[in-house]
Amino acid sequence: MKRFKKQFLAVVLVAALGAAVYLNWSLATPKKVSKTLGESKYVNATLSTSPAKQTSNTKIKTADYALTKKQKEFFASAKTTRDSAQDKVIDKASEVLGLSSSSSKTKTKAQSNVAEVLKNFTLQDTIETTLKAKGFTNCLSYISDSGCTVTVLKSELKKHKPIIVKSAVQSVANISFDKITIVTI
Repeated sequence: MKRFKKQFLAVVLVAALGAAVYLNWSLATPKKVSKTLGESKYVNATLSTSPAKQTSNTKIKTADYALTKKQKEFFASAKTTRDSAQDKVIDKASEVLGLSSSSSKTKTKAQSNVAEVLKNFTLQDTIETTLKAKGFTNCLSYISDSGCTVTVLKSELKKHKPIIVKSAVQSVANISFDKITIVTI
């Protein structure tokens, strides 16, 4: 009888240990989730460029992200103006480089101007991409000799957002905080 009790107790303990291991394994294994690399979504929110009905569980107001016609026109014309000004510098430099009568000093300066414009263009694009990743739906950056000007929507620039904008610009373009101007529309 004593032997039977010991064997019974051993079987019960092994069964309990097996059940504990199985439960631990089944609860600890990650569930397969299909995601696309680089894809991000707001939790419980639907973003659109037009005002939409709000549901009770929506955390982000979609109406805040709808652009007015004036804002759309501003961003479109400002980007066009910025790009055309940079294109003019590149065209003039190409013209100077194409002339055989240009001095080597003039050609060197033209090449440095093109390199500077291309560097600024890349930095501006990177700043805009970084700000969009940080939650700004529309933004425009312009780098000049005097610093950087960033234009964002007024509805998106709340409390701590100016420091986010300035730190993003500083990390990307290495421009000091006092040379960064934030403009809202």
